[in-house]
Amino acid sequence: MEHFEDLLFESSDLLTRVMHGEVKFTRKWDGAPSIFFGVNSDGDAWIARKGLFNKDAKKYYKRSDFDADPKFPEELKTPLWNTLVYLSRSWAGPEYDNYFVQGDLMFTDGPDKGHFFHPNTIQYFTHKIPKKAKVGIVWHTRYVDRSPTTDRYVDHDRNEDLWIEYGSSVKEHFKHMDELWMINAHDEIEDFTPNFGHLAAVGNYSHLSEKTISLFKMYQNALIKGNADGSLMDFIFDNMAKAVDAVKMDKTKTKKMLEYKIVFEELTANPNLESDYLKMQTYKIFLLKQFDRLPTDYAPKLVMKDGVNRTIDTDHEGYAVFDDYGNAAKLVDRKKFSAANFSDEYVKGWSK
Repeated sequence: MEHFEDLLFESSDLLTRVMHGEVKFTRKWDGAPSIFFGVNSDGDAWIARKGLFNKDAKKYYKRSDFDADPKFPEELKTPLWNTLVYLSRSWAGPEYDNYFVQGDLMFTDGPDKGHFFHPNTIQYFTHKIPKKAKVGIVWHTRYVDRSPTTDRYVDHDRNEDLWIEYGSSVKEHFKHMDELWMINAHDEIEDFTPNFGHLAAVGNYSHLSEKTISLFKMYQNALIKGNADGSLMDFIFDNMAKAVDAVKMDKTKTKKMLEYKIVFEELTANPNLESDYLKMQTYKIFLLKQFDRLPTDYAPKLVMKDGVNRTIDTDHEGYAVFDDYGNAAKLVDRKKFSAANFSDEYVKGWSK
């Protein structure tokens, strides 16, 4: 899912629908790993991780399936197998191949001290989890057979027959089970409609080359990580110098320089790109602040690497905005969450 400001490089109508208020929102939860779950037409339950849409995608039906996959992390085998067992016993939804759900795993051995769970960068504190809960999941997406009356679909060659429903109410597909704690990602915000305000006019830059867009995004990430000392042009020039130095033949060096020449020409011909990108970021923060003021039963915190694991309050990871046509973008304060995610100053839940 692209960042909201990166919609400048897309040709979809999502940005227009945002301005007209024709969109919905769901919260982004900082879980790990992301999982898929479904039950096929034979009644066999399966679980999968990110990469389900890759060519070498794998679904896991039995405990032995995890062991048979040499690339599957050893430390995840038992937790995901236990999760599959609980989900298969609780499932009360449809059973056919082209119907499955996606969510973020929050914990697989109960919350710490009954109130804390820390799957990734953010630690959550709550009083809402039952004492017997062993596995915690936040559901956010459903994939179903493509509808003949809509254009919503998974834009992928291998999944032309599927369409996607962001912000779906998935937990209702499961029967109550003491060992399972589940919520929908939108549960705390579904009745809130933000003030959409007004986004200053911005251009569309979907015509730029992939290399120009890629280098621009690399520069933005470098800014967040604190690795960019100069301007965008300085960053790209340094990148070009490294790329040219990395090859030996003069012919190849010339080819590399010509590739970057196109990038410089495109950026020169589009002088408003950086200012338009800033407008998008400013508008994103305008929306985020409205959601961050909403009450929550799951207080987000960061755990410091200070020897005593002191915690500091923070905001939720962010939110996702989506329309009825399968278009979506994430609204994340990259100077806060992304910087914390990249930083070594904070304890990461997966490091345990």
